[in-house]
Amino acid sequence: MTDWQPWAATLADKLAAESAIADDQWRAAFEGTPRHVFVPRYWELDEYNRPSRLVDGAISAHRPEWLKAAYTDRFLVTQWVADEDRRVVTSSASLPSLVARMLHILDVTDGHRVLEIGTGTGYNTALLCHRVGAQNVVSVDIDAALVAEATGRLNAVGYAPTVVAGDGALGVKGHGLYDRILSTCATRGVPPAWIDQLADGGRIVTPLTMGGALAVLTKSGPDKVSGHFDVEQAWFMAMRPATRAMPVGFLADQPQPVSDDLAGLGVSGLDPEALADPDFRLWLLLHQPTLHFVEHFDNELAHTGLTVHDGADIATAERCADGPLYVRQSSSRRLWDTVEAAWRSWIDHHKPRRDRLGITATTGGIQYAWLDHPARHQGGGGRAGVFRWPLPV
Repeated sequence: MTDWQPWAATLADKLAAESAIADDQWRAAFEGTPRHVFVPRYWELDEYNRPSRLVDGAISAHRPEWLKAAYTDRFLVTQWVADEDRRVVTSSASLPSLVARMLHILDVTDGHRVLEIGTGTGYNTALLCHRVGAQNVVSVDIDAALVAEATGRLNAVGYAPTVVAGDGALGVKGHGLYDRILSTCATRGVPPAWIDQLADGGRIVTPLTMGGALAVLTKSGPDKVSGHFDVEQAWFMAMRPATRAMPVGFLADQPQPVSDDLAGLGVSGLDPEALADPDFRLWLLLHQPTLHFVEHFDNELAHTGLTVHDGADIATAERCADGPLYVRQSSSRRLWDTVEAAWRSWIDHHKPRRDRLGITATTGGIQYAWLDHPARHQGGGGRAGVFRWPLPV
């Protein structure tokens, strides 16, 4: 039998020291939950972040490495599938500090009914069971095999929550309204079913597929939720649609660079430091949600530039010797002009952090992001320009 309690206590101590755990009840949950049970094996990543080497706790030579990893603040890849020449991750054990942050933001109290979207390994489910009781926890995952494995692990540690194989976008009906809904997979927007199944005044915490945004939303009416983004980033795998057997890769196919004789060449006025700013990236994606980013680095891994593309058009900005950015972009559709326009508006609004942004969503499919407030007003009673972006649903 594995003597896991000292390992779990050390992990809880670390999370508390970093303020990821903010109260004694969640600390007790992390101390009392054997993470290794929920991660019996994992895949180490190679230099290209591809799953490459299996570390299995059932193999005696692997056990020290496996046990240490299970109680370290790192995410662990637990499942992947082949997609042509790529290995696409389909399940992982999330970073414990991020798990703790999201559970803190969820703001549960005794007796709350919680719906978890994305059962995965079952570890997060177990933490919820420890805190509010297994009878109050419902979890759903699109992968029936993952559901079966997670259910067995939960039962092994003494928990019997309701765990369902199904489309997380549809929630889980028939278990009453939920006081809290927590998603451990990223969504493009807020599924209307979640709003329907949330109790009045209830809270949704969900990461978005856009810029690592983490939405913290409150049900403010019978068919509406609204709230800000958290100040921290939260990167999760996208929710897998029930209609697609094979998940897609993380990046769209990158178009071929345009030749010099067809390219629009010039010097960008954008501050090169903004390219690596995650809050500017989020702001940019609100303006152009189909963008993908490809980073450029030198031999010392210093950031030297950025390519943006949307699968059809492409623009590249390179920084030379700490000077300005030199841009090459398609002349037919000047994609970098969108980046420049977003940057100017970001500067005009005083470089807003992501927690100045939020979203409003309704069961009728109306969803939009906003700056500061869904309907800002000037102090003198006049209406200020409302900054909104439509969101896909």
